[in-house]
Amino acid sequence: MLRLWLDYEDLTRIRITPGLSPLAQTVLGAQALRACGPEPIPGAWRARTRARLTGPSRLLLELVPPGRWFPDFLTPYTRVPGIESELDAVASTPARRIRAELERSHGSRPPASWLPRLAGGDGETMRTLVRGLRDFHRAALADSWQDLGDHLCAEASRHARTMARDGIGGLLGSLHPAIRWTSPVLEVETLYDGDVRLGGRGLLLMPSVFVTGPRVLGSGAGPAVVVVPSSRPISGTGDTLPRVFGRTRAAVIRLVGADGELTTGTLAARLGVSAASASQHATALRGAGLLTSERRGKTVHHALTPLGERFLRGGPPE
Repeated sequence: MLRLWLDYEDLTRIRITPGLSPLAQTVLGAQALRACGPEPIPGAWRARTRARLTGPSRLLLELVPPGRWFPDFLTPYTRVPGIESELDAVASTPARRIRAELERSHGSRPPASWLPRLAGGDGETMRTLVRGLRDFHRAALADSWQDLGDHLCAEASRHARTMARDGIGGLLGSLHPAIRWTSPVLEVETLYDGDVRLGGRGLLLMPSVFVTGPRVLGSGAGPAVVVVPSSRPISGTGDTLPRVFGRTRAAVIRLVGADGELTTGTLAARLGVSAASASQHATALRGAGLLTSERRGKTVHHALTPLGERFLRGGPPE
């Protein structure tokens, strides 16, 4: 059991991210690819990704042992998430930190001959690893990144609505059965035990499709990151929304789910269609019980119904 101690400053710095840290999702995906237990992702994605991995991109698989802690320097916190900025942060990791985290993850006998060179601060080995991380991201996630982002935005919005309705305690107490909140401690059932006092660093909540249970990622001086299992596999491998509703109405569901609420005019602008067309799509989805619409002055605001949220998350319509 990992216990995160949150003081007043930490509680004021709780944030919910759509999970769009490309590198964190890539590393979690690599560990899921190696997992032998319950699969959070479809077999088709696993087979396609394995077939695309060549050369340096396979190095990541040797760094992320299944079912165990992996080195935190692979998932750095950056104020502006993006694959290149995150790779720059990895490349600048001090050798002493790399050594300590590799030993914690793999013990005194690393599973690959190149890992001691990485721990020793060899620049060429680090450049090869960075190239491999970039290649793995392209092979595993590039095709589905937009759909994955839409889904994770919707998941983050769902958590944000819970916090708006039930407060911080309500959010922290409802994230996952393996996460328990008893102020001032957030208990997380993870791969390792211990106590971590955040000391004002704050807490970042990030959904991911690549985990079946919660994870806690270290980030140096940045906030602690709690990864919460997402409710739907990667789009493009099991996404039924376009097949059921058509691409435009599926996009309406995703856009409204991501923001929590959108006006007809905003929907039209995001979809690249006229306001009349956006209104027609919203009317059809409202008739199907997936949207609610409320007029406020001169604008109409649309939000997902519980049924719409279940469709967005890939759950049964009930």
